[in-house]
Amino acid sequence: MAAAPGPDEVLRSTSGKDNFQRVARLLTSGGTTLLREIFDQICPPSNLPTILKNPATKKQLQAAKLFKPQWDCLYPSPGVYGKSSDFDITLLSRLLRTICNLIPPVMGWDALPAGTDHSLAADVARIKYYRNSVCHVNQNMEITDDEFPQLWQEIRGALLRIAGQISLAKKTEWKEAIDNFLQEHLTAEDER
Repeated sequence: MAAAPGPDEVLRSTSGKDNFQRVARLLTSGGTTLLREIFDQICPPSNLPTILKNPATKKQLQAAKLFKPQWDCLYPSPGVYGKSSDFDITLLSRLLRTICNLIPPVMGWDALPAGTDHSLAADVARIKYYRNSVCHVNQNMEITDDEFPQLWQEIRGALLRIAGQISLAKKTEWKEAIDNFLQEHLTAEDER
């Protein structure tokens, strides 16, 4: 049996770990923020309680088989309704595909969409797919220097298309922020 790696080896910064951290932050922070903004555009926060109160919406959500924490986020207590600011990327993508009635991508909601499919639904599916495959399945928390550029461009493109659905100014703002983030040095705190 091979000896387990020592703590210094496990915690040591590497290019692959830096790549992972950049992609994870882009997906988790960027993806959640933009999915929330597009959700708020379709279901404005001022209308969300009315939407969630609607029996047809409740029926759609029951059919979507939400987990209890997701249900509790939408309906924290009787007569009280959730706010999109409390929704995570999983719940936002689920809401976009159910109550916002996005047409499913050709490959379905749980598969990586074709690279030529640039619809909003495909980009929502793409962000969730990459978030799951990068952040949840990637046990070693590393992305090689060979894998990183293509993965970064795929995610960047999806986020910019989603931002473009909100406004051209939003797309420009996100393009600048994403490009700056790629060039920034990660701090020691980020690396930890």
